[in-house]
Amino acid sequence: MIRYIIIFFIMLFTLNNIRSQTRWTNSYLDGKNPFSKDIIELYDGGYLLMGKYGPNYSSHNWLIKTDINGDILWNKTIGDASTVISFHEVEALFDGSIILAGGSYYYGENNSDPLIIKLDSCGEKEWCKVFIEDGNNVSYAVETTPDNEIVILLRYMNPDLSKDRICLAKLSNSGDLLWKKCYNSSDPYVHSPDAQDLTICPDNGFLITGGCYYRDPDPPHYYWLKPYFIKTDSLGNFEWETVIHKESKNPGGDAWSTVLSPDSKSLYSSISHYYHNPTSNAPAIAKLDLQGNIIGVYNVATPDDIGKLVGAKFISDTTLMANASWGNESDASPKAIIIDTLGNMINSTFLLDNVYMAETEVTFDNKLLFLTNDVDQNDNISTYLFKLNQQLESDTIYTAQFNYDSLCPYHIVSDTIVQDNCGLIVGNEEIYYNPNESTSSLLVYPNPTSESFTIEINSYQANESIIYIYDIHGKMIITSTIAKNENMTQINVKDWKKGLYIIRLYDKNGSFNSGKIMVL
Repeated sequence: MIRYIIIFFIMLFTLNNIRSQTRWTNSYLDGKNPFSKDIIELYDGGYLLMGKYGPNYSSHNWLIKTDINGDILWNKTIGDASTVISFHEVEALFDGSIILAGGSYYYGENNSDPLIIKLDSCGEKEWCKVFIEDGNNVSYAVETTPDNEIVILLRYMNPDLSKDRICLAKLSNSGDLLWKKCYNSSDPYVHSPDAQDLTICPDNGFLITGGCYYRDPDPPHYYWLKPYFIKTDSLGNFEWETVIHKESKNPGGDAWSTVLSPDSKSLYSSISHYYHNPTSNAPAIAKLDLQGNIIGVYNVATPDDIGKLVGAKFISDTTLMANASWGNESDASPKAIIIDTLGNMINSTFLLDNVYMAETEVTFDNKLLFLTNDVDQNDNISTYLFKLNQQLESDTIYTAQFNYDSLCPYHIVSDTIVQDNCGLIVGNEEIYYNPNESTSSLLVYPNPTSESFTIEINSYQANESIIYIYDIHGKMIITSTIAKNENMTQINVKDWKKGLYIIRLYDKNGSFNSGKIMVL
């Protein structure tokens, strides 16, 4: 009898141990090719996972809310089959609402436009905004501010790719555009700057993290990729820029994300540290002060053929967690690591035998989340979530009851959210479409359109009126007229490019009305 009791407890211990060890190698949306993009912890201790379905250009995205043990509470599909849409980052406001930032091809067949969607605390769409510019641009990162507003990192906001490659825009909680500013370096040796991440600083200003090509100080003056940082004040005004290793031709690199130290005195950036002679690189951490001075660059591993560190976040005053890879192609699978602030390795463990870096998050109780992807030999994609403790072991299951989605008065259902009825932002001007509303005597409808539209004025004209229609760059597309004793005309747009057009209507006396039309 005693022997059977002992065997029972051994089996129970083994089963519990297996469950605890496998519990945090969860996969989601199995068989649907889910590619993960971002993860955050929400106010109730649950996790929000975001990604897309399928490889390359996808028309559907997914948003999953889990409990503290990783079990799905609800799953939203975002997008429809008609439009390519892709989100890069998700963030939450203090009121429990959710912000998604990315790009959409809704208004252009070949070019992406930055897209921001706000969901309320119940996962229902409150508003969406699209930045309409000529060129292939996107919103790449988003931060929420202490005043519960939204700052978006925008890239490539000018068809001339030498200008306006890095911009910020701030929106109110209700989606109103407060300001938009772009940053073009005054340093003549900064070339092709790019941005990856956005961080709020102690003064409520913003740090933009990325890379640029910087001219070698020695002949023949090649340009090498270097970590690049821009700091603005809380109103988006430029304060300083920093290029790591700009004084030397040998080392360089790219910066992926930056976090503020627990004492709010330093900035720590996850970088790839490149060496041009011999050619190699290493995962590394770069330290800057709040004025942009470079304190140090600390390699996490010996430089080798492959090296990258992403998603570093503090778990104590002196230690950070991150995802890193180093070595050659056969042994460079990303690892979960813990390092000190000088880059010294404290602990590491493999997550998957794959090539994808993980998105990271530190929970309220200092557990470590790693969200990553894997592709099998048949190109099938899987999404995995690991939750580890600070010894990089699988975390245990919580048995306490948590009250999830408490800011929503009803049960959240899994459904689909589409991109429609978005406010459009052209330059620094917001455009809203409502065919039942007119701010002047000129009415344009239907708006948007893909076939034709009508221009109507509120009274019959004693004289002929002339209509001029321009694209957003000021190029005149067509002229038309509203005949004497008429009050409307119709314009066919079947052969027009997708985008925003400006309408100007002049009468015989030289007075005019204006409007806008969006062609889909």
